[in-house]
Amino acid sequence: MKVNVFIVHAPEEKAVADRLMEWLYPMQDEVNLWHYAPPPAPDPLPLSWRILLPWYYPVDPRVLYREPLKRRRENAHIYLFLVSARSIRDARFEEDLALALARRADCAREELGPLILPLILNDCDWKKSSRIKSFEPLLDGKTLKSFAAQEDGFRKAVAELASLIKLVQVRIKEAQYYQLHGQNQSTDIQPGGRFALPYLGENPEQFDFNPPPPFRPADWLGWSLIALIVVISIGSFRKNNAAVSSLHLKARPDNVKEIEYPRENPMLPEHDTAKVHLPPIEE
Repeated sequence: MKVNVFIVHAPEEKAVADRLMEWLYPMQDEVNLWHYAPPPAPDPLPLSWRILLPWYYPVDPRVLYREPLKRRRENAHIYLFLVSARSIRDARFEEDLALALARRADCAREELGPLILPLILNDCDWKKSSRIKSFEPLLDGKTLKSFAAQEDGFRKAVAELASLIKLVQVRIKEAQYYQLHGQNQSTDIQPGGRFALPYLGENPEQFDFNPPPPFRPADWLGWSLIALIVVISIGSFRKNNAAVSSLHLKARPDNVKEIEYPRENPMLPEHDTAKVHLPPIEE
């Protein structure tokens, strides 16, 4: 089972999060790497299609992204907080920190709770103005900016994170064993609430985000349909137009008469006084 790592950062620190994701990429077989990366807004339809479909609005993938993001945040085994002067003032940063703290408080045992790992990006008052001060940061509290080569800082941070991931894997296996066999054995691991146990691999597809392909028809096709509709509409009023009569079923020219099928014995007489001739009856 993979360990879920959720990287929390301010919007301005997304480039750092992306770079950290690249460093962690070799661990993708053992780790699910997530961070806040909403898809872009859908492109508007071409003008021709907005005229044809004025009621249609493209599906916004940002709305679909909310549910898998919520599941990822609630089921992370490790929260990696990128701490900076901007992030400690960010509302979403504080919301994720509150969620992580609530999960740890609700867990049956402290070691089963999610890990909260601060990674200090630059000098800031995080020890005074943020609740994250209660947790031991990576790199012994050194800032990532303090490294002469920032890549050295990433390398050391990833090495520390890799060792902690292995520790979490052991704890997850212990929790899985309890879930399977703990009901029949004496143990001090007792589930107490919603987050009493960490995520143990149930329904991994719930974290997938697969937005539908965007509806982006060709603009020329829309204008072609509009032109066709205009031609057919005009043909409804000008039935004698030979070009339109081939497109519109009801646009029969007035000078074309329907051909009546000849009958040897008419169904009705032409006049009331006419005699009806019936065929002879064969015996």
